[in-house]
Amino acid sequence: SVAQTIAVVMAGGVFALIPLAQGESPPKVDHILLEVADLKKSIAFYHDFLGLEIKSQSKDFAMLESGNVGVFLSSTHWDWDEKRPTNARPGWGMYPHFAVTDVAATIERARKAGYKIAQEPRKYSWGTEAFIADPDGYIWAFINAPK
Repeated sequence: SVAQTIAVVMAGGVFALIPLAQGESPPKVDHILLEVADLKKSIAFYHDFLGLEIKSQSKDFAMLESGNVGVFLSSTHWDWDEKRPTNARPGWGMYPHFAVTDVAATIERARKAGYKIAQEPRKYSWGTEAFIADPDGYIWAFINAPK
């Protein structure tokens, strides 16, 4: 559509808009991989604090699961990727969301555990949202529907 074309051009480039083949399904999110500085601290956040199940783990990599989406943690760096500038926040511009039963209670648990609260709970027409930083500075949103 014209709107899609305008959006693509405004986003900084001209790309071919090629739709999926008829009957082809869009890709599903399989996992999110986070490059972490300290695997042990990250496992404490994702497993001990959030309760994600550890599917497998090695000295520099862990595979955890949240529902049907994997959260993978890697303490190694790809040689094809540039090192992140020291002043750049990890995950800038990407905010994955966890659905929880009680956002306020989750924020209180995070505060007591010593995690940085990036945004206190805010109520919206669709529910409540708050943001917590993991040990590497990745910001995660926590949401729930209105009560």
